[in-house]
Amino acid sequence: MLRAIGRAVGLVVGGYLAYVAVRGSRLLVSPEVRPFAPDPEGSPATPADIGLDFEPVRFTTDDGVTLSGWLIPAARETRTAVIVLHGFSGNRLAELAEFVPWIHERHHVLQFDFRGHGESDPGYVTLGSHERRDVAAAVDFLRSRGLGPIGLFGVSMGGAIAIVAAPELPVAAVVVDSAFAELRHPIGNRLREAGYPLAELGSRAIVTAAALRTRSRLANPIGHVARIAPRPLLVIAPKDDQLISWRQGLRLYEGAGDPRELLVVNGAGHAEAHAVDPETYQRRVLEFLERHLG
Repeated sequence: MLRAIGRAVGLVVGGYLAYVAVRGSRLLVSPEVRPFAPDPEGSPATPADIGLDFEPVRFTTDDGVTLSGWLIPAARETRTAVIVLHGFSGNRLAELAEFVPWIHERHHVLQFDFRGHGESDPGYVTLGSHERRDVAAAVDFLRSRGLGPIGLFGVSMGGAIAIVAAPELPVAAVVVDSAFAELRHPIGNRLREAGYPLAELGSRAIVTAAALRTRSRLANPIGHVARIAPRPLLVIAPKDDQLISWRQGLRLYEGAGDPRELLVVNGAGHAEAHAVDPETYQRRVLEFLERHLG
């Protein structure tokens, strides 16, 4: 009797996890992305809307994906450049008004949409495994223009991708904000938020199913962060982030080699560190980039 009940429970749990894996992996690798339009209404649609010169650019990855972006020239004489990397299901508009104006005061800025996002070619979203090729193409593009040293600046998914991509690239510095150490962590939190039981098991099932869908091994930044050294890393962790715990940022910092820096911003939710304390945020990022890019 008990054995039969156990088998029945196992079948129910297995069926539930299979459902979560199929549905969750589809939403992860083929999400409903935000349209390439100002959000909220009235936000800038191009750098020109906030008084910045820019050049629309397109470049192609080594696996044939064409990416769209903007190159915003620095406000001073320099060859240094920073690539700004956006978050999951977003596009380059999200970071335009908040980050580009003050970064461009000292460095050229390249913004682009990852594959499967914005105005770039369609493609599966793998949160690093495929997108590292996008970052490599962006670095190659800047170097073809004679620009460098080059830094990476990524928010949320963009930060995670920066960590995965950086060890194989000729970049001089990496800044990540609200990045996860393990992909299953934010997935599990989304499941809990939506009321799904067994969120830990469900998140692992989703990652496994997503890898099968995309025929790739989805990368965990914690497995790559140590190889960024001896290049410097600045980790920014919003203390009140409910999607990606600030402890994920702490894990990345602890797993990295020197030189490394950590900025924990109290009272900030996910990707809100700059909005909560813009003065400290900008000072720390610009000083970090100045030391390591010039």
